[in-house]
Amino acid sequence: MKLEFDIYPGEYWWGGCVNRGHEMPIGAESRCEVDPCKGRENDQFASAFVSSKGRWLWSEHAFVFRADSGRAVCEGVGTIELNEGEKNLRGAYLALSRAHFPFTGTLPDSRFFTQPQYNTWIELGTDQTTENILRYARGILEHGLPAGILMIDEGWQQDYGIFAFNKTKIPDPADLICELHRMGFAVMLWVTPNVGCAGPNYLRLRDKGYLIRDGEGKIAIREWWTGYSAVLDLTNPQTAAWYHGELKRLQECYGVDGFKFDAGDVYFYRDDDRTCVPMPAREQTAVFNAVGVQYPLNEFRAAWNFGGQPIVARLHDKYHCWEGYGLDTLIPHTLLQGLLGYAYCCPDMVGGGILGCFRGGKKMDEELFVRWAQANAYMGMMQMSVSPWRVLSGENAARVVDALKLHASMGARFYALALQAAATGEPITRSMAYAFPDEGMETVQDQFMLGDDLLAAPVLKPGVKERTVRLPKGTWRSWRGEILEGGRNVTLPVGPDDVPCFTRQSARTNAGKE
Repeated sequence: MKLEFDIYPGEYWWGGCVNRGHEMPIGAESRCEVDPCKGRENDQFASAFVSSKGRWLWSEHAFVFRADSGRAVCEGVGTIELNEGEKNLRGAYLALSRAHFPFTGTLPDSRFFTQPQYNTWIELGTDQTTENILRYARGILEHGLPAGILMIDEGWQQDYGIFAFNKTKIPDPADLICELHRMGFAVMLWVTPNVGCAGPNYLRLRDKGYLIRDGEGKIAIREWWTGYSAVLDLTNPQTAAWYHGELKRLQECYGVDGFKFDAGDVYFYRDDDRTCVPMPAREQTAVFNAVGVQYPLNEFRAAWNFGGQPIVARLHDKYHCWEGYGLDTLIPHTLLQGLLGYAYCCPDMVGGGILGCFRGGKKMDEELFVRWAQANAYMGMMQMSVSPWRVLSGENAARVVDALKLHASMGARFYALALQAAATGEPITRSMAYAFPDEGMETVQDQFMLGDDLLAAPVLKPGVKERTVRLPKGTWRSWRGEILEGGRNVTLPVGPDDVPCFTRQSARTNAGKE
């Protein structure tokens, strides 16, 4: 189907692909293409777009959105709906959510909102040994950081597709996890739908018909970031049952609390793949999502049309830089997650999640790391990997600890907003245009709302001595206690310890609220 329409003057659109959020909103002057099936965008997707003028687009299947000189062209294999009649962005999103991804009323595990997360990936790489994991966990506590959820990342398994610990690295996994529990950590393991071609499980899974075959009927061997692997056919109920059996065995035998479900991206699949239930490659990601959602302690980086479901959606791995898929994308990507129905969103690891940025003697940008932690502090979830006490000066490490403590202090607020999301679909982290639709804030991408009453305006550039903030109408109290009148830009001095935020003092009007 092909659908064309005009982008109204002053109208802005968001949608499609979270990892493109920094290129949005799309206005009448924009020239862009958002294709959920093209390239290697590794993030959350939905065949949905929402407009500041109360319009929204939806299709059950993937479609390409192109904008050029005030004209939008949408093309896909299924029917594409264009709906109008809502007043603003908030109204459009809520109407879209109610129609196509109503929230279930259930949440991921509450600890995601009340405790920090620690991931071993950047700190350890694939060197996931008992000694290294325990040293990392003990360091967290010894340096004043609160216990939380600890994710043991890639490297704990014997091989891909074998859900057993590598005993040369972790000889007694039950003892390791018991010790982590004693220290106050919940424990998650990194898993994928991939099967090593040379692993001992490969022939058995092949013979059972559990692996995807390509268009020629051969076992599909797909290239990914770690090499080449076969891929489980999770559309087969027997394959899914086997996969669940392996995960539950890890829980029952070793006390594992949950799983980080990595991979599952569209490039693992092809439209002509032979699977138990035939479907386009793009929709296979949702099959993987449906497996993982059954575990309350879950995390996904890849998701497709899975809004409203109780999954933790983590942003794609970011570079350790100020600009260029670094700190500059943290806010716009998180805001777009909410507009696509992924309310339970987790920013990437503080400082970035690309392992290569931290290896080979590369220098840590201490100011960037601190500002990243501070920006993350007001978001619903917070995930660390690099040990700040190892890579930062004592003064800067203390600032990161302060940011973690600030985040932890707002756990009750985060959890209350998560409960609201489960009931109504409202995002936890909201764009300025969502919360204040009539104040011309559609292009404001460097500040955000936590709910409707707390405005966060973190420092996102190096060497900054002052911060300009767009305050909405009303009366606001700054993080220093100053009372400020809104409806204007305010510029305030900031130091290295400042995490600018503003709390709305007067009762919010209902203008523009659906």
